[in-house]
Amino acid sequence: MQPLHSPAEPGTYALLLTATAPLEVVVGRLGACRLPAGHYVYVGSAHGPGGLAARLTRHCRAPKRPHWHIDYLTAILPVAQVLYQVSAARLECAWVQKLLALPGATAPIPGFGNGDCRAGCPAHLVRLPDGYDPAHLADDLAID
Repeated sequence: MQPLHSPAEPGTYALLLTATAPLEVVVGRLGACRLPAGHYVYVGSAHGPGGLAARLTRHCRAPKRPHWHIDYLTAILPVAQVLYQVSAARLECAWVQKLLALPGATAPIPGFGNGDCRAGCPAHLVRLPDGYDPAHLADDLAID
């Protein structure tokens, strides 16, 4: 999936990935991680050169050399949906907290994607509750 018309401006993004069966993935220094089937959201920010367009294009491209934790996951699970908000502010921790506030949501891999987190998030990968309808994701993140 290529993110269509994503801007070259800074912002925060969410990637929806769906595992139709349990899986095991080796994630860099985090090692072997087991994930049950379900919907997962990775939340990140793009404040470097090329902004959202560059980062989202990279995340949706395959194959690629792993650089970030999410690269190990997108190598085996396609990105099903991309949501983003243009903003100079870093909203990723606020989005993670909103997702973790959903009853039944979990951070299945402690430390995943939160190496530069200053808000104490357990991870920036969230497993959505069983039965969650991803059509509500933009509303739950309050994305304009």
